[in-house]
Amino acid sequence: MIEVIGEPGSPEHEAALLVRDALMRTWPGIEATPASEDHIKIASSIKLSGQKVSDVDVVIVGMIVGRRYVIPKAAVKDADGNSLLGAKVRVKSFVAAIEVKDHAATAMQIVAGGVSVKYKDGWKSATDQNDAQLYSLRQYLRETTGTNPWVYRSVILRGINELPRHRGIQHPQAGAVPATFDASALLMAMATVGELRKHGDEYVISSGDHETMQSILASSLLTPLIPSNLDRRRMDRIAARPTEAREIAELLGNERVHIRGNGGTGKTILMLQAAYEAFQSRGTRSLVLTYNTALAADIQRTLALMGIPGDGEAGGIRVRTVMSFMHSWLLRLGLARAGEVNFGEYEGKCSEALRYFDEGALQPDEVARAIASDPLDLAFDAILVDEAQDWPQAEADLLARLYGPARIALVDGVSQLVRGAATNWQAQVAAASSQVRTKSLREGLRMKANLCRFLNTVAEEAGFQWHVTPNKQAPGGRVIVAPGDYARLDDLQQKILRQAIEAGNMPVDLLHCIPPAATSIEGGVRRSELAQAFEAKLWEAWDGVDDATRRTFPRSTASLRIVQYESCRGLEGWAAILDGLDEFWALKRGTALADLEAQGSVIDPEANADTVAWRWCMIPLTRPIDTLVITLRNEGSDLARVIRLVSSRMRDVVEFVG
Repeated sequence: MIEVIGEPGSPEHEAALLVRDALMRTWPGIEATPASEDHIKIASSIKLSGQKVSDVDVVIVGMIVGRRYVIPKAAVKDADGNSLLGAKVRVKSFVAAIEVKDHAATAMQIVAGGVSVKYKDGWKSATDQNDAQLYSLRQYLRETTGTNPWVYRSVILRGINELPRHRGIQHPQAGAVPATFDASALLMAMATVGELRKHGDEYVISSGDHETMQSILASSLLTPLIPSNLDRRRMDRIAARPTEAREIAELLGNERVHIRGNGGTGKTILMLQAAYEAFQSRGTRSLVLTYNTALAADIQRTLALMGIPGDGEAGGIRVRTVMSFMHSWLLRLGLARAGEVNFGEYEGKCSEALRYFDEGALQPDEVARAIASDPLDLAFDAILVDEAQDWPQAEADLLARLYGPARIALVDGVSQLVRGAATNWQAQVAAASSQVRTKSLREGLRMKANLCRFLNTVAEEAGFQWHVTPNKQAPGGRVIVAPGDYARLDDLQQKILRQAIEAGNMPVDLLHCIPPAATSIEGGVRRSELAQAFEAKLWEAWDGVDDATRRTFPRSTASLRIVQYESCRGLEGWAAILDGLDEFWALKRGTALADLEAQGSVIDPEANADTVAWRWCMIPLTRPIDTLVITLRNEGSDLARVIRLVSSRMRDVVEFVG
């Protein structure tokens, strides 16, 4: 059985079909065998969310239960230098990352076992890129399936019909195949890049045992990515190329752009519209930086659905978390160790890197050489900073020193400052005498008008300075308030899901936010009570409360999304279910009050703590498009009092349940 997964029409999908056809020619009938005997999946244009390399042209995964062989036809050797010409090589299983290149022979070099191809800005190594894909794919599978397969790699050179020869001998050691490859050529190119050795009395190609391969074949990575109606609306908005997005796109990478607005005013969408327009019109490669791992994954889902590259030589949009990207630079500068970010040392290391610049130990030409040595990871024409108001100052200054202030565009969440003092991005621009173009957004573009009215009234009653102008072009919207725990409100769950589907949406279009107390750790994995409640009903859940899950994105439209409140910034849902919002408010108020009292110099710490708590809560409150659901654990809490009071005044908008 062979399955080909992906959107037809792209060069990557055409390459996936070439792989399928090659396997069918070598092993006739394999496409019709039961999955219990032969199961092969070939997926094109894969996005690896949360990895150093996000794009893989083709991923192939195969498990062969019976005896199938390939016979090498070229002068290839095993790991010990023995010739394999004419030998039989048994194929048991394989996982491979495939890079596809369409360059003609005149724009290609195969030297010292590596493939390089020519672009307008010079020669680039396809082999290095393929190597990076291999490691990212292996890491992704480790994190998402708990397996540790041997991952192969190969480069398909669709622009030539035969590999170059040197003294009459082809170069199979390059791990590449021409457009006219068969399964034997591809599998041997994959195997001889690694270490092909005998197992017993025969050579074997294998990525893992039966259990490992079953887990990988069942992985969501190989699930066809189908957009929901909400996905399509978001994709259409990004691709709409409105006038203001085109204007910003012209500035990206050349002048400082500053987009400001409250939650729900469409900052993130405008940022992506501009980046997409810049990519389409002039091949700009943009980097989106965010602290929110779940948001990074969510944006990557949209980019994957739109087929926008992140690692392409012809531009695109890459998404990374801030600390992951800056950690790459700290590694380059010898200020960090490989592996996870050390949060305790991180900000101090950014300050130390700045001292390198100030003391002349790090010069601009050295930065340029570092970028040129790793363009996949470090070379960007424009950098778009999400939630710019919340960056540590040393981190922001270091980014500006590395790339220059004009190359950075800021997206600033007004009234969403939650990490301390606001970041000063202006000093960098003043020092460089650069111009700043500011765009302020005031209209609630995400939320329907009734939701804007409700939240404006909530903010007014709470004494919190917050306001958005309701969008007259988006009438409607409703609020549902219920006491208790959403995980136990079966009737309400059924109602919200049914109404969302009746409106043309899918489960993935709902967003559930929960407080930390509604999670627990089982076997080293964090789980939410809500996901377990959904799964008990045989509903699918994407449980983003776990770090590893949050680095990926839901690939099935049947998955109900769940995140903790602190991970919801920038996300949206047709309906946003805020479970135990008063519990989250009390948690943030208590933490803020303790910090303020420890400082000892703040006037009226109680009022200041209230402001901090409301600032946090306005973030999840602005996530819905059509329906806002709030469940309250403690009817006597300050937040519950405000919600109940406003709800009683707006009976045309709010429905009480229970």
